[in-house]
Amino acid sequence: MSKLRDFVNHSSEILVNSFWQLMAVYAVIVVLIAFGVFGKYALQFHIFAIFLGIVGGVLLGYSDGAGSEGRIGVSKRIGYWILIGVLVFVFVLRVVPYLNNDVPLGYDAGIYRYGISVGLENLDRWILSGGMEPGFLYLMFPLVKMFGVDILLKWGFILACVLLGLAVWVFVRESFGNEEAIIALVFYAVSVVQYFVFELMYYKNVVGLCVMLFALLFLTKYERETGGGGIRHLVGFVLLAGVLAGIHRPTFYIFGLSYFVYAFASPWKNKNYDFGRMKANVVAGAFIVLIGAMFYVGEFRDAVIGILPWVVQGFVSPGESPGTFISFFSYQFAILACLPFAILGLVYCLRKREFNFVVIWALINLAIVYFQFFFFNRFIIHLDIAMIILASLGVSLMIREKRKAALILAVVMIAASGVMIVNETRNVGPLLSAERLDAMKVIGNYVEENASVIVISSQYSPWVMGYSGLGGDKIIAPGLFDGNKWSESEWNEFWSNDDQEKVRELMSEYSGEIYLYAGNKNFQNGCFSLVYEINGEKLYKYGC
Repeated sequence: MSKLRDFVNHSSEILVNSFWQLMAVYAVIVVLIAFGVFGKYALQFHIFAIFLGIVGGVLLGYSDGAGSEGRIGVSKRIGYWILIGVLVFVFVLRVVPYLNNDVPLGYDAGIYRYGISVGLENLDRWILSGGMEPGFLYLMFPLVKMFGVDILLKWGFILACVLLGLAVWVFVRESFGNEEAIIALVFYAVSVVQYFVFELMYYKNVVGLCVMLFALLFLTKYERETGGGGIRHLVGFVLLAGVLAGIHRPTFYIFGLSYFVYAFASPWKNKNYDFGRMKANVVAGAFIVLIGAMFYVGEFRDAVIGILPWVVQGFVSPGESPGTFISFFSYQFAILACLPFAILGLVYCLRKREFNFVVIWALINLAIVYFQFFFFNRFIIHLDIAMIILASLGVSLMIREKRKAALILAVVMIAASGVMIVNETRNVGPLLSAERLDAMKVIGNYVEENASVIVISSQYSPWVMGYSGLGGDKIIAPGLFDGNKWSESEWNEFWSNDDQEKVRELMSEYSGEIYLYAGNKNFQNGCFSLVYEINGEKLYKYGC
């Protein structure tokens, strides 16, 4: 019997040592990828990462830190200095693209400029049907009055990205510990995926995630306290979660699914079910829905009713509503540095049957993204935050097992990610030139008050809406906003047809004065005459 025990212990030791050796090999591979020795898509490295994460999670689940070297033991003072330093790093990386540029980044900059500046004032059909959530507009209204819309688009969004890093740190510190909080913050700082979010200006996503994490912070505090303090934290959780519904519907959607599962799963403790806790969760959920619904009563009700068919279609016909972001395939390679740690943390929690909110949130996100349900590509943003949090847990578990080896691996991986994100900053720039934006800004000076403007490219239309001074119902663009009355086939006819009779027939669907912004493209049609050409950008007027 003793020989069998010795054999098992020896075999286990061999497996553990092999795991650490393979992790070292993987770290070298990630470094080589970061420095461009070979492409990240060259081999299926994400499969290697997932394999290492699963093996590590199972092995650490069995050993549970037996004979471990313990935690790092970072003091609060040092922890705060690290916090400040990393947040400054996040800030600087996002300032770099604006050092020699005043044009906001991202395709959605014009949309945000319009919504933030005059969305509540105009309340056109595009706004009321969900173009901008009411809670987000109410939040931005006083900030616009204090700072101005252009400052909010640039510096406000940068600070929101910094705030998201702080939210990650605060939530992870409360949920797992100071060590994990520092690791999670550092992973957030070097996340190429989160930098993509900044590049594309997904403002509401960032603000929504901030609100969600602070709400979960209150939930975590409530679970750990009893009496009056606990109730106070529960109220804070319910209020912030309800506000989340008004700020960003997709984030609330994923939060709601996660909380529904959590509300019934969390009362299971040590094979006992706490029905009192379950009832409290259900009551809290009901109040969250009630508070969220208050944002959409009256004029904004279409913002919820209109999106329901798309959500249903996303489940009935997966893959048809991706949302604009990187694909899941690209995502797996974008997070090679933290992927094995994240899988390790997830597998460890599942092995220990620790179904905390982060685990449930990560699994639901992963299911939506992998099976391509509604808005699946955009939910990669949420999945990445969940994976960052789980990666912090995975690194911490490895540190407890072998402190020096784990620290070296983590530092190497983080440094490799740092190289990748610094390289990414060199390629970041606005989608429009300053000269083109200047030409768009003066469109309102050349058109009548009630005139509409056709924008022949969907790339230009959000910018024209945001910078021309025209409302969303005055912009006629392919598949966007309120002014469009043409189908895709009619747009194709308009783009390719020189027949004035056919153009006149298409234009009969619109009334009033009609102009056409062509950008730097030549639009040859006898029904349109050139009004101005500024910096190569052309504005035409319809005259047939």
